[in-house]
Amino acid sequence: MRSRRDFLADFLRRAGCFAVAATLPAAPRVLAALERTADAGGGADAAGRAPRYRFPQGLASGDPTPTSVVLWTRVEAVDGARGPVDVTVQVAETAAFARVVAERTVRATAASDHTVRVVVTGLAPDRRYHYRFVAGARAEGRGDATGVDPARGDATPLVGRTRTAPADDAERPVRLAFVSCQAYEAGFYGAWRTMLNEDLARPEAEQLDFVLHLGDFIYEALGYGGARRIAPFPSGGGRVSTGSGKAWAETHAVTVDDYRHLYRTYLADPDLQAARARWPFVVTWDDHEFSDDAWQGRSSYTLAGEPAQARKLAANQAWFEFVPALLTGAPAVGGAPAEARDFAPATARDAPFAGRDAAGFWQEPNNVAAVGSMTIYRSFRWGRHVELVVGDARSYRSEHPVPPELATALGGTARYLVPQHVARTLDAGRLAADGAPPATLPVAGGAVPNPRRDLPPGTMLGARQKAWWRATMAGTTATWKLWANSVPLMPMRIDVGALLPGADDAVFTIDTWEGYQHERGELLGFLAGRGVTNVVSLTGDNHNHFAGVLVPDFDLPPGDARRRAVGAELATCGVSSTSVWKAFRGSVQPGTPRYALVAWDPARHGRPGPERPALNVTWLWGARAALTLAATGDVRAAQGARDPAHNAHLRYCDASANGYALATAHGDRLEAELVTVEEPLVDRGAAGARVLRRARFVLPAWRAGEEARLALTGVDGTPPFPFDVLASA
Repeated sequence: MRSRRDFLADFLRRAGCFAVAATLPAAPRVLAALERTADAGGGADAAGRAPRYRFPQGLASGDPTPTSVVLWTRVEAVDGARGPVDVTVQVAETAAFARVVAERTVRATAASDHTVRVVVTGLAPDRRYHYRFVAGARAEGRGDATGVDPARGDATPLVGRTRTAPADDAERPVRLAFVSCQAYEAGFYGAWRTMLNEDLARPEAEQLDFVLHLGDFIYEALGYGGARRIAPFPSGGGRVSTGSGKAWAETHAVTVDDYRHLYRTYLADPDLQAARARWPFVVTWDDHEFSDDAWQGRSSYTLAGEPAQARKLAANQAWFEFVPALLTGAPAVGGAPAEARDFAPATARDAPFAGRDAAGFWQEPNNVAAVGSMTIYRSFRWGRHVELVVGDARSYRSEHPVPPELATALGGTARYLVPQHVARTLDAGRLAADGAPPATLPVAGGAVPNPRRDLPPGTMLGARQKAWWRATMAGTTATWKLWANSVPLMPMRIDVGALLPGADDAVFTIDTWEGYQHERGELLGFLAGRGVTNVVSLTGDNHNHFAGVLVPDFDLPPGDARRRAVGAELATCGVSSTSVWKAFRGSVQPGTPRYALVAWDPARHGRPGPERPALNVTWLWGARAALTLAATGDVRAAQGARDPAHNAHLRYCDASANGYALATAHGDRLEAELVTVEEPLVDRGAAGARVLRRARFVLPAWRAGEEARLALTGVDGTPPFPFDVLASA
């Protein structure tokens, strides 16, 4: 009987995943430099030869270590043939390819949608390399052919540029960008082009080392936004329930070919192609790589949710095929085991969930097979100062703590605007109220049974990942522990009591860590108890820029000694996805109290100009301040009505943003910028999207016993509302 290891090795060969050590073959010819083009081949070459192959999704690199990097491409035959294609990867020290240090011919097949993943090893630390792929030019002789002449085949139009990580003891700053949420249909990728143009203008020593993508790389449903369209799914797609509240969604991906269709479409964009060609990416996923607001192998298109194990398996496979990631073989930290594993073929069908274990994971065999087909949580070291801890906040989390039917009965939606005491009580399960959870919960003057009274607390990470996270955070010797967190840790609450005296604060969404408050407190308390310092959560998902500090219990009042900040969080908005303010604005009616919390219309006070995002006022100053603004039109009066205890951890908020974020980790401080660009409704071309503002932050390093002190040091450009009004007054 064949072993699982033999089976996996055969699959990796069929999927185009190979390891190649650095070698020194003959020097090939030069290719063109990086440019903005969607051309993937098709015109005759200089010799008049018609190309046989093209690379419509470009090329990419990912997950660099001091001695290795993963390289990727996808090839197509121009005539549409689906047979295998020999592709040679070449790695050189310069863009002129004067000295090739690694070369290998591999085979791309239909089994992996003709994608190729190559792990190049034996590289030098902290060094830039250039790479390209050539199809149809396999040299005669050995299978690890060397000396391929790109003129004999068809080469990737873009030359890739990547960089290995510095050695663990290297003393230098580490520079990265972090991004999230790039719905293709909702907008164009001018933010990527702006980031590229800015990096090209920097001195080489100040250019970015890598890009961290925090998820929602694709969106699994069609019908989101309207700036541009995606062709229908090959399978026809699955219909989204009209009762799901997902008004934007028409059909969703069902099969692996459906998910491949999405990656192929997204990666045909020239700005995203150019970004992947310039920098190595480190990528985690959020929900839309599989299904909106998903957990384990379950979708959330209906109030009750639906088993979707077959879709989870298909989504995992497509992610593995299109995202260059070092999973099997990823480095480990101290006593923390290396848990990441490459995708392995499995069989799964949609089946009712059953058999929940003590950690909240459903042991239904199809769920186990789908989730277990691949493991992506992993960590990477960049010199002395950065440990990048890449989490998975979807695959192992327990169900949302508040049943959707109960959430809607409480006046919110399935996962938005849930009363805080309900979210906290249900998440804590049998540990609520110091082990005496209430038997019922009050609802609209009545009561309903507590559905989680006998269940364990919820989990975002799952037992195994949580143990790995603890060991990694405590075991690394890096100055900064950057936690790649696809959903925010910090609360973004609305103090509904300003509208309805006696009402509880509303949790913005329980799909983030606000739905898993018990485990959040457990993890942040672990940092405090073990003296782990300089932890920063880098996150996205919520479609707005915000920043603040992390405390073990956000319900404690400001000034309480137990509220000491044990870390900081920097959250980036979406590259192209609709801003949270614009999404909320579409759900409220002018003249209502909810409208006052979301938007302010200066025309109601006889002033020119468009509606403004009062959601910033609500989150930063509180609902009473937003109501004061609506009544008076006076921003200073609204500021005077601020509740200093409301969201006291927040330092900044820009709810109407699109853009990206930058961070530089030094030995004594971390500097960051949250960059807001103009709305992505049109293609901005080679110039990229215009930058509206940069919010700049400094976070000094701190020692055990001290606390995190994140400071907003300034805003270049026009500040977000209401601070633009205050600045001009």
